Amino acid sequence: MIDLKVRGQRFAHCSRGLFLVRESRRRLMVRRTKRSAHTELFGSRDLARPTRCAVIVAHPNDEVIGAGGLISRLPDVTVLHVTDGVADNRDSSSLANSEREKTASQLRQECGTALALANVNNEHIVDFGVAWRQAPLQLAELTRRIAAFLKQKEPDIVLTHPYEGGHPDHDATAFATHAALRLLQRNGFKPPSIFEIALHPARDGNGRVLDFLPSSAAETTTLMLDKKARELKRRMFACFSTQPELQRENSLGRERFRRPPRYNFEAPPNEGNLIYEGFGSGLNGSEWRSLVSDAWSSLFPDEQIAH
Repeated sequence: MIDLKVRGQRFAHCSRGLFLVRESRRRLMVRRTKRSAHTELFGSRDLARPTRCAVIVAHPNDEVIGAGGLISRLPDVTVLHVTDGVADNRDSSSLANSEREKTASQLRQECGTALALANVNNEHIVDFGVAWRQAPLQLAELTRRIAAFLKQKEPDIVLTHPYEGGHPDHDATAFATHAALRLLQRNGFKPPSIFEIALHPARDGNGRVLDFLPSSAAETTTLMLDKKARELKRRMFACFSTQPELQRENSLGRERFRRPPRYNFEAPPNEGNLIYEGFGSGLNGSEWRSLVSDAWSSLFPDEQIAH
């Protein structure tokens, strides 16, 4: 690992073609300490031991957009897609259902082809198949399903969405993942370490933004992809023939991650309107908080909601 300072900032070049920048409110630094979860996830080959990682995302392609470069350098990754990713909520007639399943099947195939380029084969891809924007209606069930998935796979590290009000399926996935870790801990299992992927919809609901919204989180890790890593991610994007806008709308240069802040999922994630309230998601903040309250009461009847 090569360590250098540029204008008071420290950068480290990792042996697998990615630049690692660890950003803090107080300082920018790369620590060479014992093998922490951060080192296992972001360290170069000589520092990182073989680590099992579970990537839990709302939609097929979220993991490619937000973490394709990182996934390609990890030795043992399993990806869980909560929804089928089909952005169409038309009526439930047999024709509409047939079209949905056809599109969902094609998207699964495209995503599987993309992940294979990052050495994640189909046996390491799990699809729950929840309909688009319906995850918030199944919070308790999703929590139990994710807990069972984590118990089976026994990952060391989990990557998932932040709670930001960006997309209802993202927030539902964040809630269910955090609640699942809590369920595991309550039942005597050691929960994995958790990191978040920077990815939220643009204000108009089109495209994604590879960054975090302002929060109390103190530190962000940025992976700057070199030419080889960018080319790999470009090839991954090209696998999504049904979504040619992926490469046009999303950056190839960097990926950002962080440890989660302390969440109260029954409180608004930020001030002002939620992003998904502005693009007709069919859900508002008040309804979200009611769904969370009901789910938490079902999962943890003896606890007040907290992270």
